[in-house]
Amino acid sequence: MDKAAPDPLQIVRNRIDAIDEELHRLLIERASVIAELIQIKGTSKPGAAFRPDREADMMRRLAQRHDGDLPFATVEHIWREIITVFTAMQAPFGVVAGPADDAPAMRDAIRFYFGFSVAVKMAESSEAAVAEIAASKQDIAVIAARSEERWWSGLVGAGAPKVYAKLPFVELRSRPADYPAYVVGPPLKETPAPDIRLLAAKNAPGLEASIGAYGGVVAARAGDGLLVELPIASAPGDVVGEDGVSLEAAVEVGGFSQPIRFVAERVA
Repeated sequence: MDKAAPDPLQIVRNRIDAIDEELHRLLIERASVIAELIQIKGTSKPGAAFRPDREADMMRRLAQRHDGDLPFATVEHIWREIITVFTAMQAPFGVVAGPADDAPAMRDAIRFYFGFSVAVKMAESSEAAVAEIAASKQDIAVIAARSEERWWSGLVGAGAPKVYAKLPFVELRSRPADYPAYVVGPPLKETPAPDIRLLAAKNAPGLEASIGAYGGVVAARAGDGLLVELPIASAPGDVVGEDGVSLEAAVEVGGFSQPIRFVAERVA
């Protein structure tokens, strides 16, 4: 008797099952590699476990080789979950969130970036969130970029927490969870050179115009204080206001990698 022809649908389902099995196997293998890493260097403090420069490079490589109809935001979210889980294996941490003018959007941004494997708690103010992680020395804070508080005062000093990332890192026209926020953490064991410096400065006549002329952005204002994002290519001493006051006296309170900007994306 002639054998029945293979069911095309079942063949495709079998391929999907095989891919899923391989993905799971590779995740288990990755966990075993992290376990070896922990044995070699011991359980790390968060400052040693967080590698924002490596995470940025990872996302850039993903963006460069991405193809097909799968939305890149989905890929980003999957990898962010992987990064969070394996970072927490090396050094457990939680997230302290400052208040936001759009609380649901802030919550979505935190869960998109850090997943559901870490605890998230709310602070009464952005300043309180920074103070809490400074005391814990292991948690991180997510602060709304539109915060009207002078929260960055808590980042001044060699041992103080610092900003090491800004959300969203991948900018897509149709991306979910696009609420702008800063990620603040304990001092990193290895501080990479950022693409963008974050400076705490005192305002002066003409200074904001000079900041813009050098490619910088005034990210926040509180009283006479400014929080300035300045490209690493621009020297703070070159940014001068009308009365000769420059950013030379500004205090660096962190920095972050240049975001990935998608000009266009494929739509399935």
